[in-house]
Amino acid sequence: MDRTLLRPLVFEILRRTPQTHVHAIESEIRQKADGYERADALAVQEVVWDLLLQGVLAPGKNSLNLHLPFVHVTEYGARCLDEGAIAAYDPDGMISRVRDLTNDAVSEAILETLRDALLAFHRGLFRASLVLLSRAAKELLREVRAADPGPAGPRGAAQPVLAELEALVHLAHRHAEEIALPSADRDSSLGRLLVFPEQCRAAYTLIAGRRADA
Repeated sequence: MDRTLLRPLVFEILRRTPQTHVHAIESEIRQKADGYERADALAVQEVVWDLLLQGVLAPGKNSLNLHLPFVHVTEYGARCLDEGAIAAYDPDGMISRVRDLTNDAVSEAILETLRDALLAFHRGLFRASLVLLSRAAKELLREVRAADPGPAGPRGAAQPVLAELEALVHLAHRHAEEIALPSADRDSSLGRLLVFPEQCRAAYTLIAGRRADA
């Protein structure tokens, strides 16, 4: 099975059983998932390892089982699972969501830059993640303005979306091309990543409306 299909299954198990064992996760998926094969156990291990590196999981289950293959959901991981922030740990799922929200209108340049931002986030490169996300926002703004080239640009309901994107762009660009180095931590990067799909939806809704009026 593809890791894209396995990852949500692992998340579901962790929501129900935050203190568990790697083999127990694999065993439950093997019993419930259609098309699961013995070789897919390695892919499950890779998903769990990713979550360990990202701080969603940590080794150990209790005071008697402190080491791998026992694992538990961290306090940070529990917040992600409860608040839906775990979506940032599923790059393919988030890319698919952006495609759906924009009716597949989103450009590949934005999608690939967003993917790179997510991968940087997963590796703890929070500043790099924000810089990449800022580049995606800059491209999104360029597309919005290309659809409405008037002197004042989009107005009315579009202004909050544009203001959010402008703020994101300015995190990494002091001027038109000058690079800035934003301060960043896990929570601030995560928050920006999670709202970006809705910003894409709003921007492409605006673009579609402007093109229909043209």
